[in-house]
Amino acid sequence: MTLESPERIQSMWEAASAQMRERRRPDDFPALPDIPAARYTSEFFYELEKKHLWSKTWLFVGLAHEFDETGSYRTYTLNDTPVVIVRGRDKNLRAFHNVCQHRGSLLMKDEGGVAKNMRCLYHCWTYDLEGQLAFVPDEHYFSDLDKASRGLNQIRLEQFGSLVFINFDEDAPPLIQYLADIPSLWSDIPLDDLRLFERFDFEVDCNWKCLQDNFAENYHAKYVHEHTIDKVIDSKTSALQMLQGGHNAIVIKSRGTLTSGMGAAFFKSEDDTPEEQASKLAEISRSGQRNYNVFPNATFPIAEYLFPIVLVWPINAGRSRVEVSFVKTGSGPDNEKLDRDTLTFFKSFIGEDLDALSGMHKALAHGGITSIPLCWSEQFIYNHEQHIDEVIGSENIPQGMAVVKVDLPYAQN
Repeated sequence: MTLESPERIQSMWEAASAQMRERRRPDDFPALPDIPAARYTSEFFYELEKKHLWSKTWLFVGLAHEFDETGSYRTYTLNDTPVVIVRGRDKNLRAFHNVCQHRGSLLMKDEGGVAKNMRCLYHCWTYDLEGQLAFVPDEHYFSDLDKASRGLNQIRLEQFGSLVFINFDEDAPPLIQYLADIPSLWSDIPLDDLRLFERFDFEVDCNWKCLQDNFAENYHAKYVHEHTIDKVIDSKTSALQMLQGGHNAIVIKSRGTLTSGMGAAFFKSEDDTPEEQASKLAEISRSGQRNYNVFPNATFPIAEYLFPIVLVWPINAGRSRVEVSFVKTGSGPDNEKLDRDTLTFFKSFIGEDLDALSGMHKALAHGGITSIPLCWSEQFIYNHEQHIDEVIGSENIPQGMAVVKVDLPYAQN
């Protein structure tokens, strides 16, 4: 039985319903120790995350479709590091430190576009689309300048389908290994066919982990989203599965059939071609909302044709940016009204989240709470925090700031 077979998910939903009726938590689930509140406010812990977490994990940055054309590029600042991703003339996608190798000026200054080369506006040092130094004005001014050794410093880039990830750590495991169980859970999703539909962002006065925690539990859904999400899904009937590597998977039972009039996105007929079968979501998608946390900062609420990818980026210890990329499969129907209604609905309920989180950093930072208790339905938060400590290294974390190591019940096929 696979992790998200209809039989397995239905069994988990029934267990959750029984626990609610009997007003009890699962008997075999371990107690979760409190999380030190200082992890969300400490400048020292924030610097630990910058040094060890963001520099060693695979970070989702966009879709291959955004770089279809030769010379297509986007610039980023990730963990204070200027980055440029560009499609080379050899059709390969590469990531580089966005820094000219002459005097260290910022190389590509626009957010994105299409370029014939990468040219520094300061002294006109010019690099080809593969990152090699191609032209230096008045090259004879330099003694023994070896252009071949002055190319841009490359950053690891790997793809999973059309999803593009980068990693600053040359020794990190390959992306497919890092994702652990995620690829098998997404085997029904046409990942090669995802295209950007719309992107927007918000800033919130709270630590990035407060936001990521929000997208990792539905304990709050009935209260924060009473008039939006709670009308669509039964947040108390959920199949929660913690995964290795700090990832999480949940299927929340819907209050109806999640088809929006496009049930063909899920229904698999014997008459379907293999390609049609592969392009349709798993049957469980009809009766439940699937949601995945990909460590450390990405959330994928998978749905038919059009769905968001939510990223949480730290700005500083007490302020964060939420970046939302709505993606669409090429086989999706051309229904502009439905698409816009979907975005309007999403912006409505994420606005409810951001309102609830507003001011959290100020409240956390002034000693009114020293530790954070978690219930069974918040287990994903503990999985996330525990894996943060594994990446940082317990030896680097000050006494009183680490989470207590718990033998978590990870999902197994």
